[in-house]
Amino acid sequence: MQDTEKHTLIVNAAAALFAKYGYKKTTVDEIVAEAGISKGLFYHYYQNKKQVYLYIYDTYTAALSKSVGKEVDTSNADFFDRLKQISRLRIAFINQFPDLWNFLYSAYYEQHPDVAFEIKDKNKELLQKSYAGVAVNIDWSKLKEGVSPNTAIAAVTWLAEGFVREVNSHGLVFDEKIYSEFDKYIELLRTGIYNPENGG
Repeated sequence: MQDTEKHTLIVNAAAALFAKYGYKKTTVDEIVAEAGISKGLFYHYYQNKKQVYLYIYDTYTAALSKSVGKEVDTSNADFFDRLKQISRLRIAFINQFPDLWNFLYSAYYEQHPDVAFEIKDKNKELLQKSYAGVAVNIDWSKLKEGVSPNTAIAAVTWLAEGFVREVNSHGLVFDEKIYSEFDKYIELLRTGIYNPENGG
């Protein structure tokens, strides 16, 4: 078995355990047992479980952002159409790699002090990059007076986070039915934020 394959075993095993049990309850012993490798090999790659945890988070978020970013069509300048497109791309990626999503979801709400503050900072940076991607070539003139682009993006972010949390809590799969349900909420938000006199 090549080194890259051994490393992949460690990452996959750790991600699955962290997602299932959280950071605190997952041990290095459990990771190496799940991966089927020696503890010495684990420490060849990582100093501790925190290091592998943050590596997985950085790797998974980068993969998700790259996959979605290269598929986004920025020729459509409508804010809500762009959001629908990005949401579907993200969810398609999540369905393709469910273990990735389970880990990222658990990491987003991780409270252990060893990693919570760093994850929070990383999330803030990711959100800023996401905002920049969403805003490319958007026609903001459709917004109602008093509604800024940042306010519109924040409102959609809260909606998306709440919706995903609800779906995940019920163990549902992001299928076409779920897509359609999310689109309904997006359209309600469109009505509240866009000015119909400006083509919204």
